[in-house]
Amino acid sequence: MKNQDSPSILQEVHRLEVVTRGAVETLLRGFYKSSFRGQGLEFDQVREYSPEDDHRAIDWNVTARLSSPFVKTFIEERELQMILAVDLSASLWHGTGPSSKRETALRLCAALAFAAVQHQDRVGLLVFTDRVEYFMPPRRGKAGALRVLRELVGFKPQGRKTDFAPALRVLNSALKRRSVVLLVSDFTDPLPPAAAGVLARRHDLVAAVLEDPIERQLPVAARLAVRDPEGGGVGFLSPASQEARRRAALFRDGQLRLLTGQGADKLEIEAGQNVVPVLMRFFRRRLERMGRR
Repeated sequence: MKNQDSPSILQEVHRLEVVTRGAVETLLRGFYKSSFRGQGLEFDQVREYSPEDDHRAIDWNVTARLSSPFVKTFIEERELQMILAVDLSASLWHGTGPSSKRETALRLCAALAFAAVQHQDRVGLLVFTDRVEYFMPPRRGKAGALRVLRELVGFKPQGRKTDFAPALRVLNSALKRRSVVLLVSDFTDPLPPAAAGVLARRHDLVAAVLEDPIERQLPVAARLAVRDPEGGGVGFLSPASQEARRRAALFRDGQLRLLTGQGADKLEIEAGQNVVPVLMRFFRRRLERMGRR
């Protein structure tokens, strides 16, 4: 359900802006531009091949037609668009530390949204659970970023479970130009391979993986009753549950390999973790891979 902007929502958005301001102004500015904007290339022209050109840029169709090698040239896009695709199913509201996965997702999205604003980039939002709850096409300027955060802060989703298929279907059909897509979830549910592959190949897809530290290292000395936040069922954890948690971790890792194998990137963050050093490590890794640092 789309939210109304109550005073408490506006206060929370202001708090997020204050909390992330330092990161945006002092840490993320150069890294954001180099690692995200440098990936956005727009076709310019086809020209004759020269020995200095990268052979991977050869346009084989034109080359075959004209019986002489030609290459495609590109220019860096002046404007990038970023889509924050955020899973707000019930499991994201869970957290055993200082904040929930949802709160951590909000801070992550706020930092990137305000970094985009500083570079005159567009920011859009897709909220999903087991359905697409809300979609806001990319908008330019601080007003667009604030609209995104107001929706994320105050949104009351109708669904409790996670289904990636409707969200990926909307993203694949709605995004007509190459975009940075931040897919934010705990990735405990199956990804549809075909739709995920299409999104990863067409766009700069980043899987932002949210995890509560207790999910991998839960010290269980006795049987504990637990409730599934999405399904509502009650079960029990015991010392033998380590194997079940290991299988769950392997499943999640397999989901992420599905994405990275198609060219997507991965950003892992624990609930309650400071988003600034996480983003710094992520950007440095991207720049190293791109050969820029």
